[in-house]
Amino acid sequence: MENFQNVLTCHHRSCRDCLKQYLQIEITESRVNIACPECAEKFHPNDIRLILQDEALMQKYEDFMLRRILAMDPDTRWCPAPDCGFAVIATGCAGCPKIKCERNGCDTFFCYHCKQYWHPNKTCDAARAERSPNVRSNSIYSHENGANNDIKPCPRCGAFIVKMNDGSCNHMTCAVCGAEFCWLCMKEISDLHYLSPSGCTFWGKKPWSRKKKILWQLGTLVGAPVGISLVAGIAVPAMIIGIPVWVGRKIHSRYVCDSKHKRRLAVTGGVTASIIVSPIIAGLAVGIGVPILLAYVYGVVPISLCRSGGCGVTTSQKGGVRFEFDETDANATRDNHSVETVPHVANPSIAPSIGEASVGMTGSLSASGSHLDRVGILRDESDRDSTSNRAIASASLNGSLCGSAYAAVIGYQNK
Repeated sequence: MENFQNVLTCHHRSCRDCLKQYLQIEITESRVNIACPECAEKFHPNDIRLILQDEALMQKYEDFMLRRILAMDPDTRWCPAPDCGFAVIATGCAGCPKIKCERNGCDTFFCYHCKQYWHPNKTCDAARAERSPNVRSNSIYSHENGANNDIKPCPRCGAFIVKMNDGSCNHMTCAVCGAEFCWLCMKEISDLHYLSPSGCTFWGKKPWSRKKKILWQLGTLVGAPVGISLVAGIAVPAMIIGIPVWVGRKIHSRYVCDSKHKRRLAVTGGVTASIIVSPIIAGLAVGIGVPILLAYVYGVVPISLCRSGGCGVTTSQKGGVRFEFDETDANATRDNHSVETVPHVANPSIAPSIGEASVGMTGSLSASGSHLDRVGILRDESDRDSTSNRAIASASLNGSLCGSAYAAVIGYQNK
């Protein structure tokens, strides 16, 4: 029994060697909320340290835990300098987006919005176009290849996630930050995402095509009045008849031990009152429920569909309106538009951005600071070609967790 480990959070006991191997696998796969193998209770960090007896693996566990906590803060920004990985909690910086990295020896300035090197007198889109002039190839990658990749970054923390393209469940949960997102559209979602007109399905390899979404939308718009009328027509008599019956049964069961006359009087009074009240309740239910359903069908559904680009309605340069049913034509139109916008960007040689001018300076910085950037985060999904903004996963983590990662939080508070 000495080889069976006791833990603080539950009464289950397991083999120490088995628990150690289990924890090693969980931490290696970036899971930090590690539960007991026999129940849903989470392990206490002290138990994990006692079982592992491995400081390098505990360092990795603490790194993942810290990254998970920082990823939950929407104002956390990571320095884009190579080999830096310093986190800045930039609360209230949306109006003044120029952020300075507080790590000693770095002092890189970057943008709060696009999370890239600071670009004075330029919008984020213009600076991004300068860094990646081949906008057409990036667009093709994101629209065509992106939906078929087996490896994608988490939309919240950027950690890479592998999923087989076999049409299995598309509701994903990031093991690093805990974000729930859709594998098809790569957006954080709610429980109603797959019931909305987004075109994403719970199972499947790709979202609905624009043609299918438009046909579904037209069918909903045409069939909604009939369906709502049918539901209301069934609900009203069901409520008028069902409420008195339900009230009578409840009162009868409550007074079953009383005298017969008292029970009959109570049942008669309750049923009579419910007969009077039930039409009012049915009228209120229909009067409130029907407008809400109609507002959802004719308001929320079309707006959300068109906002996501799935309604297929575009305006041409001549002022006309065009309905696009072909997904290929729409992608070609988007790519052509992206190529046309590149020549309008300012010449980089005339006004180079701070980001490009800083690459040479920051490239020689030491990697002795925080090593959290090796956990597997892609800083900016829209700028995949910039190697200076990538953090590549590594099998080993060296250094101290108490270095610049915690100093980011302390530096921000002192600031």
